Amino acid sequence: MKIIGYFVVLLLVLGAVLAVAWFVVAQNTPANKIGLPSPTPTQTEMITPIPTSTSTIITPTSTPTISASTDLVELPVPYINEAPSNNWTGPWKNACEEASITMVEKFYQGEKAVSASEAESFMTMLFGKENALYGNNVNSDAAQFKNLIDNHTTYKATIVTNPTIDQIKQQIDHGHPVISLHYGFELNNPNIPFLRTGSSYHTMVIIGYDDSKQQFIVNDDGDTKAGAEHRYDYDLFMSTLHDFNYADGKADGLPTVIFTSPNL
Repeated sequence: MKIIGYFVVLLLVLGAVLAVAWFVVAQNTPANKIGLPSPTPTQTEMITPIPTSTSTIITPTSTPTISASTDLVELPVPYINEAPSNNWTGPWKNACEEASITMVEKFYQGEKAVSASEAESFMTMLFGKENALYGNNVNSDAAQFKNLIDNHTTYKATIVTNPTIDQIKQQIDHGHPVISLHYGFELNNPNIPFLRTGSSYHTMVIIGYDDSKQQFIVNDDGDTKAGAEHRYDYDLFMSTLHDFNYADGKADGLPTVIFTSPNL
């Protein structure tokens, strides 16, 4: 009986050990590997996280700077010769100032081309204003230029002395032609017969520039052969800038240009 009793106890102990072993295996084995159905994932478990905008959008560290200027800029300013009908007598032989003012006026009015009669009509009006104000219409300096422009055109003028090339280019970039005042003899333009003994005072309109060639593009109203879109090297052009000097009757005043802008 004692043997049977020991045997029963042994079976009970063995059964307990097997039960514990089975429980441990079940806890560490995936359900589908021990023949039990796999649990169905909840809705939260089935959603794949969506990256936030911070992790998917790349923001540039800096914004590229775009220059308004290019190597070549030219404004569509209509060309007017200082003697539109080639009548080089009377006031027409010294009408570069009036021609310059008229070119810019027609540009701001949106005209691409101007007939000789239309140009002469506006220039004749300017002759009359000069005669009434100053007693003549010859050699208008920057101050007279500004007075005529501000009071008798649709745009306004700003006198700038000792201008730089960059300042002039910036005006062109903004769509504003620039009127320049010169000692014309030193422009070395063979199409304009300046005399060294005269005042050689001359004006024209800067309508563009070409950085690749280091040149200003101008409408030179005194050049009857190649005045439209004429080109002068930067250095030569800047060295000849001079306002008219009434004290000695010569173009030896300060380097001067006239910036223009439309009346708003």
